[in-house]
Amino acid sequence: MATEALCALCHQRKAKRQCPGLEKRICPQCCGREREVSIDCPLDCSYLRESRRHDAEKLTALPEMPYKDIEVPERFLQEFGQIVGGVAVRLLAYFRQNTRVTDRDVLEAMAKLIQTYQTQQSGIYYESVPEEPLAAGVFRNLKSFFDEVEKQAHERGLVAPGFTALKDADVIRALVFLYRLAAVHTNRRPRGRAFLSFLKEAFPETAAAQPAPEEPRLILPGR
Repeated sequence: MATEALCALCHQRKAKRQCPGLEKRICPQCCGREREVSIDCPLDCSYLRESRRHDAEKLTALPEMPYKDIEVPERFLQEFGQIVGGVAVRLLAYFRQNTRVTDRDVLEAMAKLIQTYQTQQSGIYYESVPEEPLAAGVFRNLKSFFDEVEKQAHERGLVAPGFTALKDADVIRALVFLYRLAAVHTNRRPRGRAFLSFLKEAFPETAAAQPAPEEPRLILPGR
């Protein structure tokens, strides 16, 4: 009887799992330790999906609320829910085209975008683009979403020249809400995509779509 092969990572324990990220067989211990740490795990990996279920059962409140000085009341989510959802869909569509993006990239991009709009509130326009290329790509993609909303509103005559469709404060609140959501759902692993996986389940049609996303067709609050 042939001897069972050893794990491709530790070379000590028996290889009992086929790792789709490495395309090699590894042991359960290395799978648990290196999952989304040294291994880029596909979101459809059965072992990763099982770990997501366990993580969801252990979700706890954040020790400190990110951007605790920014209030996001329930009435804001009711009025601007389509904007928030539009950002989430744009983010998921971008991830579909750039699968190396991680939750860390998303959090960094949103933090820098919040900083950009906070600076703009003070009358100074300066984009605080992340240095890391993947995070910078997410930043540019989300920024283009809000630029397209503005362009669409002006083309449809919903906003007078010289005015904006969305206030900076409302853009910040939308981003802060999603940042908090990401902070709760991420597993904090270097290559973790738990938040992106959460979005994939929340927006299955976008996750499965093939064509590039169209420009947003949004109903602006108060219009």
